[in-house]
Order: sequence, then C-alpha cells, then structure tokens
Amino acid sequence: MMGDVSVIAPHFIGVLLCGLLYGITLAQTRYYFHAYPNDRRHTKFLVAFLSILGTAQIMLVSASIFQYTIVWADDPVRSSYISTSFEASMAVSSSTAFVVQLTYAHRIWRLSFGSVFLTFPIIVLAFIALGCGGAMLVKTIRSPYWENTRVSNLSASIFYLASIACDIFIASSQVYLFHKSRTGIGRLGSLITKLTVLVVNVGLLTSIDVTIFLVLFLVCPSNGAFLVPYILMSPCYLNSFLSVLNSRLLLRELVDADNYALSNIAATCPSPSSHSLASVIMIGEV
Repeated sequence: MMGDVSVIAPHFIGVLLCGLLYGITLAQTRYYFHAYPNDRRHTKFLVAFLSILGTAQIMLVSASIFQYTIVWADDPVRSSYISTSFEASMAVSSSTAFVVQLTYAHRIWRLSFGSVFLTFPIIVLAFIALGCGGAMLVKTIRSPYWENTRVSNLSASIFYLASIACDIFIASSQVYLFHKSRTGIGRLGSLITKLTVLVVNVGLLTSIDVTIFLVLFLVCPSNGAFLVPYILMSPCYLNSFLSVLNSRLLLRELVDADNYALSNIAATCPSPSSHSLASVIMIGEV
C-alpha cells in the first residue's frame, strides 16, 4: 500500500535523485545550445523535445509524491491507488527511452553505412520495449493499485529485458564500428579508444539502472524499492544521450590536433568507408 512509509520513502528518494539529474539535464541542454549553434535543426529539435520530456518527468513524479504525502496523507484508501500523475510519468519514461534508442539506431545506421544487420535488432527491441511499456500502463490504468504491481511481472520483465538488450546492442555495435575503423595512426587511434570508453560507460549507465529495477521489482515488489531506479530511468537515458552529444567538442579538438593522420588515412584508404566514418564520428550528428 502506498500509504506505508516504507513505500513512500523510496518514492521520495527517487524524486530527489530525479531532481538532481534534472539539474544536470538543464546544464547539459544549455551547454549544447551554446556550444553547437550550427547543428542541424532536427538535432536541435530533438534535444529540445527530450528536454521537454525530462521537464515533464520531474513535474509528474513531484506532483505524485505531493499527492501522497500532502493531499492523501490522511486517506489510506486513496493512498493505495497509483496516482494519475505517476501513470503519466510511466508514459514519459517509456517514450524517452524509445526516442533515445531510435536516435542511436539512426546514428549506427549512418556509422555502418546502412547496415540492416546492426540497425534492425535495435529498432525491433526498442519497439518491443515501447509496446510492453504501453501494456504496463494500460494494465495500471485498469487496475490502479500498488499491491497489484507484484502480479504484473510479465510485461514489466519483457519491457526491461528488451531495454537492457537494446542498450547492450547499441553499445556493442558502436564499439564494433569504431574499432573496425581503427588505424592506429596518430591521435585517431586515441580518438577511437576514447569513443569506445565513452560509449561503454554510457551504455552501462542505463543498463545498470534498468537491471537494478528489474531485480528489485521481481525480488521485493511489495516494499516499493524498485521505484527509485524506475523514476531515474528517464533522466538516465536523457543525460547519457546528452553526454555523448556534448562530447563532440573535445573529440573535434583531438582530431584537429592531428589532421595529418586523417590525410594519411584518406590517401591510403581511398574507399568511402574510412573518411566518411571518421567524419560521422567527429561530427557526431544524429
């Protein structure tokens, strides 16, 4: 029951941590528009749209905890319900993860020069996660009781397993493509190494959060501990994406410091893959 202090506590902790990550989101969004004024319009629109989703997420979960601790404080019957604002935050979380995953799929499609083998599984897993997330939301709306969350394991498990698999596939695909283009010449080799570390760390950030949620949801659904990683899922996806997008300036500086390496690559590898792949990595457009 949500009125139980043991369940309100993780909800409150999740909201506090979500607020912290939202502050990081605002800082990263401001930095993006300041550092990359010449990006394409669709990329700017994507960042703005995701930031709006992040704002909606923190507002909804904050409204939810306010409702439980203030509005419904003396009403244990109402406190057993899942609030409408929390249900709306579920839709925002699923949408944020879906948009970020499809964005990475598009980036991998460009990096791989249209490889269906690398891109198609990501798209399929993203749609599976979105569909199961929608099923979770519909089931919650039809039976909006916290005690019923413990029996809705199937759709939740598929949703998070698909999300984990999608994140791992995204990270491994990018690592494969980066190292496939590795030449070991000058700073380009160092650039590929830094890109690999960045991609792996970003993939771990979202995968670890989703894994913690799944474990807590399956092992101890009644105490509400799963609410903390669940509330943090959306800001984790958003901040991981922005961190990759905002890292381009540093990567460009690394490449500009050794243009001679790129000239050698263009001279020794006349095929379109080397120069084009390096350009996509440096530009980092999505």
